[in-house]
Amino acid sequence: MIAYFFPPMGGVGVQRTLKFVRYLPDHGWQPYVLTVKHGSTLQDTSLGEEIPTDLPINRTFILHLPSRLPFRLRNFITRWFLIVDEQIGWFPFATSAGRKVIVPNTISVIYSSSSPYTSHLVARKLHHQTGLPWVADFRDPWVGNPFLSFPTTIHRRINENLERRVFSEADRVILNTQRSLQHYQKKYSSLNPEKFLIIPNGYDQADLPAQRTDLIRRDSFTLVHLGSLYQKSRSASYFLSALYQTFQSGKLPRNKVRVRFIGNIDRYSRRLIERYSLDGQVELLGFLPHRVAMEQASSSDLLLLIPYYGPGAELFIPAKIYEYLASRIPILYLDDTGESADLIRNARAGWLVAATDIDQIADTLARLYQLWEAGELTINSDMDLISSFERRELTRQLADLFTDISS
Repeated sequence: MIAYFFPPMGGVGVQRTLKFVRYLPDHGWQPYVLTVKHGSTLQDTSLGEEIPTDLPINRTFILHLPSRLPFRLRNFITRWFLIVDEQIGWFPFATSAGRKVIVPNTISVIYSSSSPYTSHLVARKLHHQTGLPWVADFRDPWVGNPFLSFPTTIHRRINENLERRVFSEADRVILNTQRSLQHYQKKYSSLNPEKFLIIPNGYDQADLPAQRTDLIRRDSFTLVHLGSLYQKSRSASYFLSALYQTFQSGKLPRNKVRVRFIGNIDRYSRRLIERYSLDGQVELLGFLPHRVAMEQASSSDLLLLIPYYGPGAELFIPAKIYEYLASRIPILYLDDTGESADLIRNARAGWLVAATDIDQIADTLARLYQLWEAGELTINSDMDLISSFERRELTRQLADLFTDISS
């Protein structure tokens, strides 16, 4: 299992592989993990407690840009010179270590998880060298990802060529949404459509605090948002403008509302909070360990979900949405189109508003506050649908896939 993101690293990119590793032995598969010694600076040591004590982990060296470099300079070097991603310096060390793991341990399947897309290039190399079946798991799209932009047409063509090789040469390709599956089946229509399959992101019931049995009355109407915010692709500006509008109009009392953002928040959002004098209502808690973040979410009255904006956003379902659903706390999703909106709608899990309609967001906030004050802010979720996203069930699907291609 080739995964750059693995504990003690933190963040959403760690969860999928970690949960697969944790539950695969229940289905007769012994994982061997290939990752890095020193990766992302984002750390969550609590996730290490979930790693099976007998799990073989191979942590390799990586050549990477010094973290002390300014972000803009690192981003410039990555886009112009590293071409694929900032982790391309992992490739020679990971392929060398991978060969040393495969031969003595009679490995049956190679699995790679992206991003970073270097993971798939490592798996492709090992697949060629060993002839082992290979499963490429895309947590996010590659070319067409709204977070990726290419400085020249040549850069884009190189990535398109590499993506095409991965999709063509892997024995199976896993996507995590229906629209992403349809997108790639159409893009690579010459490939056997049965090569593609969906295993969505999900939630682990063991990560969730005890479910509330009744409505807890708090002094303040509390909203929680999990995840980082970015000015261009995932902006809090529409929500903050709507919140300010409700305060100005008197539809929401400032002293009765609390908003907690958990994750990295962009400078633009911080400036808006200052401009609208929302410091007393909006708390920026930064990155928190996953367990602590889930406790914060479970103690809220309303879970806020801000979508990705721009081309390619329709292919995403944010990973945290499944934990939102499992919490049974009402969701306010600032979008009413796309697969995420469809999921919330089908699960009967909350309210949807147009992504950039500040007036509609403000009116919905005011209405939800009134329901909260009356003790009527409740939902009747479709738990049969939601339970299908439990990590143990998703891991069973992956194990069945491994058994199929290894035979």
